[in-house]
Amino acid sequence: MRGRRPARGRRVTARALPAMLDAIACPLCRETRSAPWGAENGYQAVKCAGCGLVYVNPRPRLAEITEANKIGEHATEGGTLDVVFRRNPRKLRRYGRVLRAMFRDEIAAGAPVSWLDVGAGFGELVEVLQGLLPGGSRVEGIEPMRQKAAHARQRGLPVTAATLSEARGPYDVVSLINVFSHIPDFDAFLGEILGVLRPGGTVFIETGNGGDLADSGAYPDVLYLPDHLVFAGIGHMRAFLERNGLQVAAVRQRRIDTPAWAARNLVRRVFGGRAPVRLPHTSPFRTVFIKARRIG
Repeated sequence: MRGRRPARGRRVTARALPAMLDAIACPLCRETRSAPWGAENGYQAVKCAGCGLVYVNPRPRLAEITEANKIGEHATEGGTLDVVFRRNPRKLRRYGRVLRAMFRDEIAAGAPVSWLDVGAGFGELVEVLQGLLPGGSRVEGIEPMRQKAAHARQRGLPVTAATLSEARGPYDVVSLINVFSHIPDFDAFLGEILGVLRPGGTVFIETGNGGDLADSGAYPDVLYLPDHLVFAGIGHMRAFLERNGLQVAAVRQRRIDTPAWAARNLVRRVFGGRAPVRLPHTSPFRTVFIKARRIG
């Protein structure tokens, strides 16, 4: 699922919003009261009046969300939002740094690790893990978007379009890298994760802290609605995990609004891309990495 930069040469076709959208309560606390937070592509993101989680409401129906995640296209007010994107080699070094820091003990122990990357995209994390984990480790990825899974396999990476129910668990670690925001029911999704995670195993998550922001004006990118359905803060993520039997063991934050980020966005805008132009080190947004262990 992961990726941000749009693929070149993709055709944007005229397409109307789905005829029917579902009005929902807050996915975390079930509160129905909310306030406007942001808007894009004909969709509204609202901030829950109870817990502060941000979510798209109303949103496409579940069948439409599932199909859009498979083909990488979402119906919008202005046409079709293409989210296939393309492989990003810059991620390899960043993932390597984060994994060495957050899984130092597991790597140093030298024992084989079984690891499933859910929403593996083009297989960047899988590629890093293959060179980082101890010998004898088993690394697999599953990715709902057929184009991405096929591209990863062409590069020799074990990424398939299998579902969680088809995964060959149990695994020591299950990772969700920029997956949370695409999931309409994260509690149910975590239930599926626990079905393939061994007792005492680890869930590793990368997401943003969008739910901690007062409004979308502080968000350092376009929102990609309705590909992104939910924006959580660190407290929201902790609540989701803990009520599903996972104990947060470590949290690491990283700012993305660096001078290099600002320069890249400016270049993208000059060449017609969709990117915010802001001064570096001015956004409260952070990329968040969470390591949580299954209790019992």
